[in-house]
Amino acid sequence: MAKGKAEPPEHEILRAAALLSEGDESLGRDELGRALESAGIDPARVAARFHESARQLAEDVRRAGRTVPLSLQEAIAASELTAVPTQRESPEPETARVFAEHWLDRFLAPFALPTHLEASRAYRKLGNLAEKDQRHLDLLAAELQEQALRSRLGEGPDWPALISAEFLKRFGVDCGKRLNEITGELGLAVRHCEAETYEGALLRVPGSRLGYIVLNSKIKTESRRRFTLAHEIGHHVLPGQQELSMPCVAGRIENWQRALDPTERAANRFAAEILMPRASIREWLEVEPSLDAIQSIAAASETSLTSSAVRLMTLTAYPAAVVWSQDGRVRWYTPSASFVRWVRKGRLHESTLASRWLRGEALPKQPQAVPAAAWFFEKGLRPGARVWETAIGLPGYGAALSLLVLREPITNE
Repeated sequence: MAKGKAEPPEHEILRAAALLSEGDESLGRDELGRALESAGIDPARVAARFHESARQLAEDVRRAGRTVPLSLQEAIAASELTAVPTQRESPEPETARVFAEHWLDRFLAPFALPTHLEASRAYRKLGNLAEKDQRHLDLLAAELQEQALRSRLGEGPDWPALISAEFLKRFGVDCGKRLNEITGELGLAVRHCEAETYEGALLRVPGSRLGYIVLNSKIKTESRRRFTLAHEIGHHVLPGQQELSMPCVAGRIENWQRALDPTERAANRFAAEILMPRASIREWLEVEPSLDAIQSIAAASETSLTSSAVRLMTLTAYPAAVVWSQDGRVRWYTPSASFVRWVRKGRLHESTLASRWLRGEALPKQPQAVPAAAWFFEKGLRPGARVWETAIGLPGYGAALSLLVLREPITNE
């Protein structure tokens, strides 16, 4: 069987260029530039990448002993005027901030690139490959894509903080209470479904700004429903997550364990930032963390006690930590930036208030001094070192939430 004649590469790049303006023949150069900017795309960098690709193609054509087509020569000359060097390193803080300012535009602007234009392909699928070979390449490509995604999420700018700050700037510090309205502006529609195994799901079409957020109608509390909605919005708008479309089970939402998948941690952080912005809870940051402060934040922000406690820990200057204990064991904890000790995970010490609650005992409302060794590894602790604990039981989870505050030095250093 005779092979079909391969298309010259210069024809392919010219066809790709035509696709970029498909359906927008009336747009002039400046109008197209503004449309690209409103979609979160830097026209200068697009031109630079196009120029470099076209120049490389011309070199390949010359090496093959063929004449470079006039149309390709004109494309190189035209794009050379606007070309700027591409930046491969992680963006500097100011660059990242500027990027974040324009990033949300891509979800708000009506203009979008054609959905059938692929941004990049790791390899081309060929019809003459054996099914086994193609399946093996597909698996390797998926593995490589996952590694690249994790690498992007683990390095570079703090996107949850940057994008949530821009989100609050665009929609206001009270946006957390208007999420149903804002989802429509982002091209999303909220649907409800009686689900057995997930709490929220984001469904979208690659290359389109439209999508569905599906919420489990069995979610019991409004605070949990709102956090789940904010979590799914986070998946939609955070850089590096545009290819994700998956359901989130209960264990991923409002989960603050460090072992959690990076994409889920980022979505949880985004949700906490927009539901409990610093400006709205500032008064509770100026005093020592307390159970009263946590409950006040939860009431003002319409959030759960757990997410309110974690948010307080991320912002307070006081040395404190919140600890989640369940089934007689310390499961996870979130410390403030100035908290100096690791909380010991594993079996809960009987001297802790959390252990007392799990044993069915009543808890005092005021902070109690307990041995520091009940929560921390003993190495380096001062004799008689203490930590102040307040705890509250969460019967629905069979768990206790403890707030630990260091009021005095506990080490010999």
